[in-house]
Amino acid sequence: MMIKNKSLSFFVDSLLVIAGGFLLALGFNLFLNPSEILPSGFSGIATIISVLFQRYLGVNVSMAVVYILLNVILYICALKFMGKRFAILSLIGVITYTIFLQFLKFDIIIEVDPLLFALYGGILSGTGIGIMIRGRGSTGGSELLACIVNKKLPNVSVGTVLICINAVVILASVLVYGISSALYSLIAIYLTGKVADIVVAGVQSVRAYYIISPKNEVIANRIIGEVARGVTGINVSGMYTKASQNMLMVLVNRSQVPHLKYIVADVDDSAFMFSCPVSEVMGKGFVPLKKGRAFIFKLHQNKYKKYKLHYVKTSKKYKSRGE
Repeated sequence: MMIKNKSLSFFVDSLLVIAGGFLLALGFNLFLNPSEILPSGFSGIATIISVLFQRYLGVNVSMAVVYILLNVILYICALKFMGKRFAILSLIGVITYTIFLQFLKFDIIIEVDPLLFALYGGILSGTGIGIMIRGRGSTGGSELLACIVNKKLPNVSVGTVLICINAVVILASVLVYGISSALYSLIAIYLTGKVADIVVAGVQSVRAYYIISPKNEVIANRIIGEVARGVTGINVSGMYTKASQNMLMVLVNRSQVPHLKYIVADVDDSAFMFSCPVSEVMGKGFVPLKKGRAFIFKLHQNKYKKYKLHYVKTSKKYKSRGE
């Protein structure tokens, strides 16, 4: 649902960011930290620094304090190219997450398989991150660092930077807690990413069906009328028969699949039909298209326009010289 009122939209996004920070801190304090399982990104790095200070220097430094110090430095660097709205929401995310980390404490000791803690900690953390992204904010940390690196080195993708950061976290986990903890941390980090993707993109169970039949016209009309889905005709030709005909393509939700199969079988039980899963569908009848963080791409677009203008001027300059 799109909220047109900017003030109300910002308020809703702020609530989502705060809720995401709460779930993220809950997953860490309730499941990951008691089992010595490291979370992903800067949260994992902050945990390692806190443990090292306590183990080797005898100084009890809170993970929340280390986390916010790391983000202050990073936030100052990232503030130059972030949009104002995203900057404010990210600041809210960093502060609220840090507060929840510091004060949302649990003294409950339960003897449970660490695998369960890794699973539930990863699910809660992923849900929190996903909700924050839905609110168009973040907890800063590795996401901001990835954006900065990608800005300076466009050939290095954001995903590559995040993988490298998490690889450092896993390696450090081996050195600090041991191999078992590192393996559990790997499970938690993987689940965090997967659950975050699901929360952001939604659980879409959409399949694309392709139908070839001499009665395609009838099948298409019935699909449009009964299933209420658009149908696309694709010109194809058989390499053996050399005959050209239309192949139908239709995207349907899981609940609409039985009705679609019934229509095809009812019209032409000798029709050829196959399907494939679709990871994401946006547009009319499915998930509505939203601008989201379009300002990030506008920055790159403006940069490309400047480069293109410079290229055109340079080309004209050399052409005028006859080079």
